[in-house]
Parts: sequence; C-alpha cells; structure tokens
Amino acid sequence: MKKFFVFCSVLLVSCCLMAQTKEKKVLIIGIDGCKPDVLLYANTPHIDRLVKGGAYSFNAKTDPISSSGICWTGMLTGVWHEKHNVTTNSYKNPNIENYPHFFNRIKEHNDKLKTYSVVNWAPIHKIIRKGEADIVESYKPDEKVANRVAELIEKKRSDVIFVQLDDVDHAGHAHNYSLQSEQYVQSVEKADSLVGVMVSAIKRRKDVEQEDWHIIVTTDHGGSNFGHGKDIPTHTTIFYVINGPDVQKGEILEPVNVVDVAVTALSVMGLEIKEAWNLDGEVKGVNSNE
Repeated sequence: MKKFFVFCSVLLVSCCLMAQTKEKKVLIIGIDGCKPDVLLYANTPHIDRLVKGGAYSFNAKTDPISSSGICWTGMLTGVWHEKHNVTTNSYKNPNIENYPHFFNRIKEHNDKLKTYSVVNWAPIHKIIRKGEADIVESYKPDEKVANRVAELIEKKRSDVIFVQLDDVDHAGHAHNYSLQSEQYVQSVEKADSLVGVMVSAIKRRKDVEQEDWHIIVTTDHGGSNFGHGKDIPTHTTIFYVINGPDVQKGEILEPVNVVDVAVTALSVMGLEIKEAWNLDGEVKGVNSNE
C-alpha cells in the first residue's frame, strides 16, 4: 500500500511537471473590417466554438482613428496612435524605436522563438524591422493566406503567428458593412471557414500534446455606409476572442481595447510586462504573468 502511495505521488508530480513545461504558442487572427454584430448574426461555427470555450468581448474598442494602418499598429505595438505615431495608412514616421512590433519583445525574451506574420494587406509589415520576424509574407486572396498559415503550423516550428485576412473589409467597402448586405455576411462566413482551416492545422501538429496554444481572433475596425475611419461606435466597436488553456472563460466584463492584443500575447508567452515599455494595453481574458 505504501509503495502504491509513493508511485501515485511520483506520477502526480510528473504529470504536474509535464503540464508546466508545455510550450506556449499564440496564433492571432485578425479579420479586417469585421463588425461584431454581423459576426454574431452570421453562420460562423469555427469562431463560435472558440467563443464557447474561451473569453470574449463583442463590445471592445479600437483607435478613434478607425482606419486599418492605425488600428493594426495599435494592436501589434500595444499603444495608441499618440505613441506609435501612425495616423494614416501611409505609415509615415512610425515610432517603432520606442514602441516596436510585439515580435521585438518576443525575440528579446528568447531569440529561438519563431515569429511569423502572414497577411493579405502588406502595409502592415511596414512596422516590422529586420530580425523581428522569421517569416514575413503577403498573399491575395485570403484563402492563400490561410492555406500558407496552415502549412506553416503543420510543418514548421511555430511559436507566435500573426495573420490578417482582408476580404471582409473589401466586401464592406463594396457592398456595405451591414446585416442587410448578403455579400458582406457571406464574406464573414468565408473568413470563419478559413479560421477553421488554420485551427485544424494545430490539431495535426505532431507535438501538439506538448504544446499550449492560445488563439486570439479579433478585428481592426468596423464600418458603415461603405466606409470607416470615424470616431463613432459603428466604426470603433470591435470584438475580441481568446481561447486556450489559461483563459478565464466567459464574457470579459471589463473594458477591452485593440491595444490589449499584443500585451495579452506577450503575457501568454511568459513575458513580464515591463513598466519601462510604457504600454497602453493590458492582459485580457487570461491569467497575467505580472
């Protein structure tokens, strides 16, 4: 009986150690111009599963200058435009020396970690400097983006991946950002299917049992009347979903902002959020390392 007790104790300790040593991974999927109300209305089974098992907000906020360049930069640096200095889609004079892409923080923490950025809208990459990302690629349409990401996930060492899908925003500009727009709703449903392609690739990884994957799905801005860019709720209200083993499941009742995405990803990867970084974002939906 004593030997059995010792065996069980050793087994329990071993299991705890194995759980603690699982490699942390982050996949961020940004769906450009995807309005929360339309996401909730559309048939999106893949994102719905992430919501059901994760933490979420459908009343999050993006930058008051609700244009893509400004909002993606806020998401990826963890600070508002007053600090990162991107105020148009031309990306003039970004302040990436003081407020770099969050990949920079990842590489400083552990330069062995693999960081990939695969997007449809290539200007996003203007804030990535040499050495901050192991793969920087852009493809059109979104299906090629998703297939490439799935390939990377399944076949290569992957630690932190940022993905941007752009076709929903194109549909909004062409057909209106509206529940009444069949083409816009269909574009959201197509994006959901591509989320499914990428998430399924994680399950096919040979070492997935030794990994803890956190998946964030979000957007940069909303829209109305075939456009966006204004400081009005239909343009600045976004959604935020995070799914993974460390999430605090359910609706996030505190305010969530676009700048929280990078900070949350850094925390998931085990980084302490340093005061010297002067970030505006906070960790949302998961237990913080602070």
